[in-house]
Amino acid sequence: MPPSTRVTLAAFGLFALVLLGGCAQIAVHSTVTADATIEEYRIQINTSRTVYGLIEQSAEEEGYESVRDAVMSDLDLDDVGAESVDYDEDIDGDEVTMTFTFTNVDPTEFDNVSVTETEEAFVYEDRTFVQEGLGMQDQPEGNLSDAFGATLALDYYLTMPGEITDSNADEVDGNTAEWHETGTDAFTDTRIYAESEKPTIVPVPGFGATVAVLAIALLAASLVAASRHST
Repeated sequence: MPPSTRVTLAAFGLFALVLLGGCAQIAVHSTVTADATIEEYRIQINTSRTVYGLIEQSAEEEGYESVRDAVMSDLDLDDVGAESVDYDEDIDGDEVTMTFTFTNVDPTEFDNVSVTETEEAFVYEDRTFVQEGLGMQDQPEGNLSDAFGATLALDYYLTMPGEITDSNADEVDGNTAEWHETGTDAFTDTRIYAESEKPTIVPVPGFGATVAVLAIALLAASLVAASRHST
């Protein structure tokens, strides 16, 4: 398995455990910049303390002191093309939130995620949630299956550098798109696709602030001139 594949949820040993535990809501927030990189890719997993206990047990069996140690041991900035990678978790009663944050990512090094640039557009695709062989064949059947799937949900939020012109999203608003999937197929059969226009002007850091200062200065000068003229 290539090192970059470790970025997927399956590689952390979380994907299958979360699915088999039958209780998880996953939210992904991805922001693409005008230079075709990913400013931030954040995965947030909300699950039960019971499912987290299974993950914790798995980490201990592999010789790690904690889930965080197990996760961070598999992350290498060079492998994922990210400037920084962080993992955080919050335990509140029976609810556990695990958050993975990748910042300033080169999508050519980020497994399952791509940002393709053409002359007039950016094309974004994420196949992280198109997976096979994750133990879903062990899910219960009939009414139990319905109850099992009702606790699984995927919410995906994408921000592109220009207006989105084509996608398979559930909702599109300007340069943002959202996907909302539920059930047992949410984590294994959800392909994220969006195409956006290229921004006509690439913002320069600090330029907006400079323009604002100049505008205020010009306004002040015009007011002073008008005041002198009226006197």
